[in-house]
Formats: sequence, structure tokens, C-alpha cells
Amino acid sequence: MTERSAIASPPPARWRLLVQFLGSMRLAVSLLVLLAIASIIGTVLTQQQPYPNYALQFGPFWFQVFRELGLYNVYRTLWYTGIVAFLVLSTATCVTRNTPRMLREMRDFPTRQAEQVLLEQDEWVRMQSPLAPAAAGERAAQVLRAAGYRPRVEQAGDGSLAVAARKGRYQRAGYFLTHIAIVVICGGALYNADVPVKWAEWRGTLQPEKNFDLPLSQIPQKSWMSVHNPAYRGTITLPEGETANAVFELAGDGYLVQPLPFRIHLQSFQISYYSTGMPKDFISRIVLYNAQGKVLKAGLVRVNHPMSYDGVEIYQSSFSDGGSLLRMNSYLLGAPGTSPRTLEGRVGQTLQAGNSGYSVDLKNFDLYNIVPKSAVGEKATPDHPTVNLGPSFTYIVHDKSGAGAEFKTYMTPITREGQGFFVQGFRTAFANPYQYVYIPTGPHGGIGLFMDYLAALQTAARAGSNASEAIFVDTFRQVVARDAPEMSPGAQGIFLQASMDALLQLRDYPMPFVLSLSSFDHRWAAGLQVTKWPGTTVIYWGCVALVLGIFILFYLPQKRIWMRLRAHDEGAELLAGGSANRNRLDFEKEFSTLAAGLEQALEGSEIAYKEKDNGKPAS
Repeated sequence: MTERSAIASPPPARWRLLVQFLGSMRLAVSLLVLLAIASIIGTVLTQQQPYPNYALQFGPFWFQVFRELGLYNVYRTLWYTGIVAFLVLSTATCVTRNTPRMLREMRDFPTRQAEQVLLEQDEWVRMQSPLAPAAAGERAAQVLRAAGYRPRVEQAGDGSLAVAARKGRYQRAGYFLTHIAIVVICGGALYNADVPVKWAEWRGTLQPEKNFDLPLSQIPQKSWMSVHNPAYRGTITLPEGETANAVFELAGDGYLVQPLPFRIHLQSFQISYYSTGMPKDFISRIVLYNAQGKVLKAGLVRVNHPMSYDGVEIYQSSFSDGGSLLRMNSYLLGAPGTSPRTLEGRVGQTLQAGNSGYSVDLKNFDLYNIVPKSAVGEKATPDHPTVNLGPSFTYIVHDKSGAGAEFKTYMTPITREGQGFFVQGFRTAFANPYQYVYIPTGPHGGIGLFMDYLAALQTAARAGSNASEAIFVDTFRQVVARDAPEMSPGAQGIFLQASMDALLQLRDYPMPFVLSLSSFDHRWAAGLQVTKWPGTTVIYWGCVALVLGIFILFYLPQKRIWMRLRAHDEGAELLAGGSANRNRLDFEKEFSTLAAGLEQALEGSEIAYKEKDNGKPAS
């Protein structure tokens, strides 16, 4: 029995195992798949919206689940940033490991190959030539040059002659460009992701503020980011004539404040509409000032046409009411004979309705309300399918107990079958659609005649009159004779019927008064998005490198051909083999053409090709 001792090779060092893991293809593909899934979620699910919107959309259970996963702001989550950082590390490791070998392949190309190696190539041909090996080698090199190759001829040790040539030596550059492009793009994205802010949030030194009603001067400093923050994206709603030097960035259910290196002043705002009522274009005229009041830049900001200054981009993102001044008349439904009271306030303010204990929150003002004609009982035509209902304002009324209802009131009356109507919408729950009350307008366009009629009916009821047709008609005639004697009998009949319908609609009306808009001073507010992404230029160059690298990989294949010539009888025997790493069908045709050229140049005979049916070399 013979004993043999074997020396076991030492296990690889742990750092080498780590390098192999980081540079593995499986890890890179897995990270790319995870990144693609996360990016799809961030694209499909609208990001950085107020949390109540998500809660209403998904319900309490899934809202909480998605919130814990950070899906409402995917690109700010630590796990997304970690995936991108790990992909950068993995790709950089892969490039570092393979760079020396690929550089050697690009620089050094072996001239000699064994006969068995040639027979294992994708294509090979063997032929006899009456020429001497040296002459045959020279002619073979000329054929290769004519085909676009750069051949090298070398004398082998066994007396044979070796010829080697290749195309696409820089095809490996495509590998470098694609992989380095991934590193550059992801690195730029990490820089734009504002990692220092995420780190500060995670440590607790930077805390989002959750009170959205605080004025800027009262927001605590722990919610302010640094003015030297390298990257940010914030928004600001700026009314006409106002100036701002900070923007707000949503963070979870709160926000952070980003001070700006300049002040933004909104001079004016303009908007145009399509015939369907959709906004066509909205333009802001803004001026940038420094801290001393010097004008830095002035110009227009419109959709898809931002203003740039010192690496900061200002985009037009939205528009809203900027605090329009509204003047309203308040008609009491339960106090007959009283004159309407006047209220005045700006959108966003809360007004008190006299001493009644009711408060009015002015929520919004719309200058245009373009709706289909069918929505207001009019016949649509191909040229005019919509109608503009004019200005409207939305407000919320709270009673003494805190219960409230939302109202939407149109300023301009609509006309149906010759009768004008004041339109008042209301709802007691925000998730419900509006119910509408159509109050008829009198000869002078207001609702005073109807309110006088209502007051007269209430007086008659208090006097003990029963609700009968005669009481309704007689009371109406008395009010018309006193307030609108110029109304024709036909107009009186239409108005009376419309009043009966309005009285029925008012039975569900939740408040004891009606507000109508008498006049307004409109004021727009522009929603601006201010971004500073210094890594964007790097990302653009990374995309260029990625496209160029992919082009090189797909359209610049590496083709290699080796030849071996040795003396045979009174001439030479040629064995040529070649392969390509891409587009092998095209290379097969190219090699066939090359073989025909060699046959003609070398006066070849007894030609044998690699069989194509089973892939084995011909004997």
C-alpha cells in the first residue's frame, strides 16, 4: 500500500471572498432588479403627497403598510439609497477586478495557437498551396489586410509560420463605458438624493415640522436645512406681489424648510385655457434678488421652461388662489324682512357671521368654471360644447358646536328656459358630491325678490295661514306688485314655479343663511418648484457613456483569426481558424468570403471546412 501526502491549498482570504461576492454578476443583477421594482413603484405611485390623500386612497390598513415601507417617498428612503450605494460598490468592484485582464487583452494578442485550438474555433478551413510557407504567409496577410484586419506574422519554433489578426480590439471599451456609466449615474443620483439630510434625519438632529399652519418665522430651527445644502427639491406657493427666500420639502407627514441663496419675487401670473376648460399654459414673471436687494435675474417661468441661476432651477408646477379679496352678501333664511349683511375677507381667512356664532372659512376662489353645457341643462353644439359659469368661491361654515358643511357658490346666474338661477352647492361630508339649490333671480338679476317672497311666506305662516296654493299665489302677487311691478304675467308664472322648486330644495339646506358673491379682487398664486441637483450634469454624461458603451458592445464585435502555415510536400499547408464574440452568423459569412479569397490568393487545393451539421471538425 502506497501512502501519499497531499498538501491542501489554504482557503482564500476573507477579503477575497468579499471581493468575489461584491463583483459577482448575480449580485449586480439582483440589485438591478430590486432597483427597477422600486423605481416602478416610485413612478406609478404619486410621490410626496399629503398623507391624508394616501389614507383616503388606500384605506387605514394599507396606508399604514405603505407608510412603513416608505412608498410615499421612495427615493428618500434609506433602503432605496442603500440599494443604489450597494450597486455602485458592486459595479466598481467588478470593474476594478476585470480592468487589468481586459487591458492586457486589448494590448496583447497572441500570435501562435496550437492546431487543436484552431480546430476548436467557430470557423476553420484547411487547404494545400503550391507556394512556399513564407510566400503563402505574405499573401494570406494581404488578404487579411484587404478584409480590414491588421495581421501579424511570426516564425514559430517548429519551422511553421503563424499569422494572427483581429478586428474590434476596443470592443472591451464598451464594457468599461457601460459599467463606469452605471457607477457615474448612480453616484450622481446619490449626490442628488441629499444623503447628509437623510443622515441628519436618521440621527434626529433634523426633525420635520408637522404643523402646516405655522408662519415661516415661527418654524423651529431643528426643521431648517442648511443654506449650503448641496442638493434639494422644494416647493413654494407664492401669491402675486409676494417674495420668498425659502422653500418647503415634504418629509413623511411633515416638512423641512430649505433656505435659498436668493429671494424670489412674483411680479405677475397669467393663465390660458383650452376650449374644454383645461389649463393650456400658465406663466410666472419672477425676479431674483440677493440679500441686499440687487436684481440677480428676471424673466418668465412657464411649464417645461424653467429659469436657471447659479445651479438652481425654478420650475412652474401649479397655480392656485393667492388670497383674493371677496365681498359677499349674507341673506338670512329665518329672519324675514331684514336687509342682507355684507361680509368681506380674503381666501384663507375665517370670518364671523355677525353674532350668530357661525364662522365662515373662505377656502378657495375660482375665476373660471368651464363645464359641459349638458350639466346646466343647455344644448351642446360641436363648436361650443362647454359653458363658462364664471367666478365661484368655496367656503366652509361651522356652527357653535363645531359641525360644518362645505358650500360652493357661483357668482354669475345661469339661465334655463328664460329664467335665471343663482346656483348654490352644499355638502355635509367632504366625500359626498354636492347637492345644488337653484334660487331664481328677479328682473334685476339678484335673489332679492325670492328672499322677499320667502320672508312674506314666513310672515304669513307666523300669522296662522295654512300652506295652500292660494296663499303661495296671493303672497307672490303681493310681493311682485310691491317689488317688481314691471314683470310680465308670463315671467311671473315662470318665476313662481322656479320659486316653488327652490323652496323644496331648501328643506335640506344645512345653514340658516345664504352667501352670494357681489364683487372680488382676484389674486393668483404660482406654485414653484425649486431644485438644486448638481449631480444632474454628471448623470447626463453617464447616460452618454452608457449609450456609447452599449453601441460598442453590440455593433463593434471582436473578431479573431489565427493561421498556421507549415511546409507540406513541395508547398505549404494552411490551417486557419476564427471566431467572433457577437453576430456569429455574420462572421460565418465573412469567414466564408475570407476563405474564398485565401483559396484564390494561395492557389489552394484539397480544401476542408469545419462541418456545420454537428459542429465536429472534418477528418
